[in-house]
Amino acid sequence: MSLIELVKNEIGSNGEKGWPVTVRDRIAFPHHKELRVTKANFAVTFLWTMRDAILPFLDKDNLALASNFYTPAGLNGMIRNILANPYIRYVILLGEEYASKTGCETKTELTSANAVRAFFEKGINNERRVAGFETAVHFDNNIPIEMINKVREKVELIDLNKKMPNSSLDNKIKEANKLMKKLTKEPFSDKPFIFGYEKQEETFPYEGGPIIIHGNNIPDSWIKMIHAINRYGRKNLMNANTDRWVKEINDMTVVVHNPQDMDLSINPFLVPLTIEKINAYKSEILSPILPEGKAYTYGNKLRAYTSPSEPIKELVNTDKYKDYEFGKGPWIDANVKYLSNGYAEVDQIKDIIDVLTKDIYSKACVAITWHVQDELMRKHKSSPCLVLLQAMVQDEKLNLTVFFRSHDMTQGWPENAYGCAAIQKEIADRIKVEPGLLTIISGSAQIYAHYYEQVKEMLKKYHYYNEDFKDPRGNYIISVENKKIIVKHLNPKDNSELDKVEGDSAKEVYTILAEKNSLIDPSHLMYIGSELGKAELCIKKGITYEQDRI
Repeated sequence: MSLIELVKNEIGSNGEKGWPVTVRDRIAFPHHKELRVTKANFAVTFLWTMRDAILPFLDKDNLALASNFYTPAGLNGMIRNILANPYIRYVILLGEEYASKTGCETKTELTSANAVRAFFEKGINNERRVAGFETAVHFDNNIPIEMINKVREKVELIDLNKKMPNSSLDNKIKEANKLMKKLTKEPFSDKPFIFGYEKQEETFPYEGGPIIIHGNNIPDSWIKMIHAINRYGRKNLMNANTDRWVKEINDMTVVVHNPQDMDLSINPFLVPLTIEKINAYKSEILSPILPEGKAYTYGNKLRAYTSPSEPIKELVNTDKYKDYEFGKGPWIDANVKYLSNGYAEVDQIKDIIDVLTKDIYSKACVAITWHVQDELMRKHKSSPCLVLLQAMVQDEKLNLTVFFRSHDMTQGWPENAYGCAAIQKEIADRIKVEPGLLTIISGSAQIYAHYYEQVKEMLKKYHYYNEDFKDPRGNYIISVENKKIIVKHLNPKDNSELDKVEGDSAKEVYTILAEKNSLIDPSHLMYIGSELGKAELCIKKGITYEQDRI
């Protein structure tokens, strides 16, 4: 059988015949439903740039594959697909290198583009690591080291971003097309290389639905959340006809109590964050500007939300009676920019600030990113993951709740959390209150299979039990009087008595406490249980019980 027939008859990780053999549904070209295998020598990665800005303009004759490349972990899929198609001899790199436009300007190092460069420069070492990306990239152990390095030896990286740093995207696309017409090579092997897949371990059973995590700052919250998904996440697919398995929790809820804490002395993230990288992301999420080649940014959706202008003008100018909450006046459309095409851009964050300035306890301060007309049949291309946010003042602090429909919790969540904290701080500062809780709800909270090993290593290093009985729901004083166990529930702020429970046995007391659902910290629950057991034992033996005495 010829090489091209061997490639065509490969069985991919989704169980279907043909090439590419992995992440087929996320590759821009060829379409995942199209079995297209040729003797083409080129693969093109356009990183974070929207595929619609590049794909229609690429010549396809000598193009085997074209795709985004969002994270360093994508190297594993890239290696598999190239080894499975030895016709590929060149990889062209171009496009936006970072999720935010300002990322490149801050020279952030740990990008997917730099991971590709590092691999082609040095390959992997004996520990199967890419230098500088040790915690971000895992290569399936079924692929031998020499085969991974064979890709580096036999395939040439053509880095147009480095070669043409000041050129426009259009000029880089033209250069890519010239190269694809000019350069050809024979395949680097007379047979494709296919490898098995690591078996994924099963997770623990749980009741389903939301898991609620409370953390001090963003790194602390992330560690606890990743542990919960890694342990309890249900095995699921990201889409039909895909090989992208994930561990998933539905409606994962993370409450960050000090979201403005920028301490990175504990930096557990798979691609470590820097203040510069966080500030770059903050700049984008606070800006209404939509960079060239991007389908959307959260900043653009929140600060320049497009809407037909006529209904807004009608609301502002009508002579009919309208029950305006703050009366009729210029403030109604103060945060609206009218465009010449019949549309308007609404700065929803500024509108929230104006509403809270007039009514600090308003419950109507919601901003959305969803445009129904964009979502009808373009689910992979335009759907923002952040769908809505709500700002509310409670205890004289500005709390922010944010809902993400789908969430990459390993790579996406950390930057998203810092970005949401920036929005929270802007609103809080403008209405002159302190920022409070940041609550992030993720409809589908996922850990992708290609992060499982990295996550395990991270948890071994950073997830550990820290004994702290500062339960925000209160403290408990346990005593024995007249052969009865007495438990007093104290206010954590001033130690005033909130409640009192008594019973003849530990079981009677813990049953009442369980009905009241008074505790939140699992370690506190275990501690109370152990003390109740000791109190009952002391009653039976006729000895004095003293709390915390061993």
